[in-house]
Amino acid sequence: MSSLRTQRRSWKCYLCGTDIVEGQRFTFTSRGPIHWECFRVEVAKAFNNRIPEDVEFLLELIDYFNEGIVRIKEGEYRVNGDLQGLLVERRRILEAEAAKLMKEVSNLAQSRYNVVI
Repeated sequence: MSSLRTQRRSWKCYLCGTDIVEGQRFTFTSRGPIHWECFRVEVAKAFNNRIPEDVEFLLELIDYFNEGIVRIKEGEYRVNGDLQGLLVERRRILEAEAAKLMKEVSNLAQSRYNVVI
C-alpha cells in the first residue's frame, strides 16, 4: 500500500446522490462534485441531446484527461518511493489541465450557446 495515502477519498455526486470514490471518473462544477457519466447526461440535456461539435470535442479531451488521472491514481497505490512521487506530480498536472478545460467548456457553452453547464 502506498506511503503517501492509504485512505481513498470520497464525495457525493450532486446529481445522483451516490458516492464518488477515487478510481472513478468524475469532475467538479460550480455545483460541486459529479460523476463524469452524470455530467455528460446533464450536458446532453442542457443541449437537448444536440451537443455542438466544439463542446463535444472539449468534453472528449476532458474524458481522456480523467482516464489518465484514474490510471495514475491506480499506480500511486501500486508503487512506492520516487516513482510514486513522480506519479503524484503527473496526476496533479493532469488534474490542473482538466480543470482548465472544464472552465473553458463552461465558458464556451455559455458565451456561444447561452447554455449553462
